[in-house]
Amino acid sequence: MAHLEQAIQQDIDNRRFHAYLQLHEFEALMYVEPNIFTNLFPGNDQVDRIRRIRQDFNSPEEIDDGPQTAPSKRILTLYPEYEKPLHGPLATIDIGLDAILRECQHFREWMEWLQGLGIRR
Repeated sequence: MAHLEQAIQQDIDNRRFHAYLQLHEFEALMYVEPNIFTNLFPGNDQVDRIRRIRQDFNSPEEIDDGPQTAPSKRILTLYPEYEKPLHGPLATIDIGLDAILRECQHFREWMEWLQGLGIRR
């Protein structure tokens, strides 16, 4: 990703542009706080399985081994009622940006760059 981001950055060649590519799906961010699934899907207690998935990776940003193990596919296997446009935003609102930034270094670095735009001239 860093190589691609750097190539895009050089191609655009504008100091106001900072390339960000998320390695995998948005759902990877939901693994920051496995307990959120208990709130989203009461009565379907698979949170221990979500925790084990999260523990198998250094960061939620890295969760994905292939087409059938993408973050959303894993969630759908455990929670067939999962709907990306509904549950994804609800989960990330409940998890909160601070928790996501603590767990997801690549996303945090991009957000820090964005936050710094207000002080750059």
